[in-house]
Amino acid sequence: MKIGITSDTHNNIDLTRRAVDLFREAGVGMVIHAGDITSPKILGLFEGFDCRFVLGNGDLDVEDLNEEAARLGFAKIETYCTFDVEGKKFMVFHGNNVPMFREAVASGRYDYIIKGHTHFFENYISNNARVINPGSLYGPDEFSIAVLDVSADRIEMIKLNEEGERI
Repeated sequence: MKIGITSDTHNNIDLTRRAVDLFREAGVGMVIHAGDITSPKILGLFEGFDCRFVLGNGDLDVEDLNEEAARLGFAKIETYCTFDVEGKKFMVFHGNNVPMFREAVASGRYDYIIKGHTHFFENYISNNARVINPGSLYGPDEFSIAVLDVSADRIEMIKLNEEGERI
């Protein structure tokens, strides 16, 4: 299965819409959003996907986000979530809780730890867990998302420019 991964969209509707289009083109079956959604209207862009969302430090309207998530048929959005895909264990959180991150890595329970927060792409192995940060769709630096092929354990970084063109 291919999984689209994004984070730190910070209500950037145009780039998020483009990222969703790229996920569709890549044939992803699931999308993970690692927090800083910022606005409930972002959630509607992911309609039609099996999604996992978590809260970021910029997600202040938790009640409104969860109301919209429920309306769209998505699970409740909390500070972290865990799940299995193709026999692999995933942990998703925003990345601003450093003790949570350290404990997740040290536990050895996860094959994949997905996080955001820093706005920079990361892909590395720590204690047998692949740690992935897709980067951000907001800010003055580069914009990026990621596609994970779970079967092949391969991650692809997709860079976008300000106009949403793949670079």
